[in-house]
Amino acid sequence: MRRLKPMVRRAVAVSAVVAGVVAGTGGWTAGAVAGGGQGPAPERTAAMRAAYPKGVVVSRTGVHVRAKPTVYSNVVKTLRHEQVVYLVCQQRGGWVEGNPFWYRLHGVNGWVSARYVHDLQPVRAC
Repeated sequence: MRRLKPMVRRAVAVSAVVAGVVAGTGGWTAGAVAGGGQGPAPERTAAMRAAYPKGVVVSRTGVHVRAKPTVYSNVVKTLRHEQVVYLVCQQRGGWVEGNPFWYRLHGVNGWVSARYVHDLQPVRAC
């Protein structure tokens, strides 16, 4: 069996936690991981999971969500390390460390560089 890189192992572990949350076996972490405290309605979580692919922040220091897919755009939010996000689509934008792709986030009117978010499922083009 081939060895996974540490970043991929973490993404797989986070995905497993999220899968437990969606299945209802996540215990107290269900609200914190999926919705940020209160816990989303089960039907909303299932609909988001079906409609949007998941991604996980791989930057150790977090990553800025920008208003447009470029580093020169205003910061609208900051995501923390290993935070799970839902991705609407991907588009080419400003290059970030050799990666020209940006993901549009669901629930936030903004974009995040694909350099710092690992997609756990295929993401469609915008």
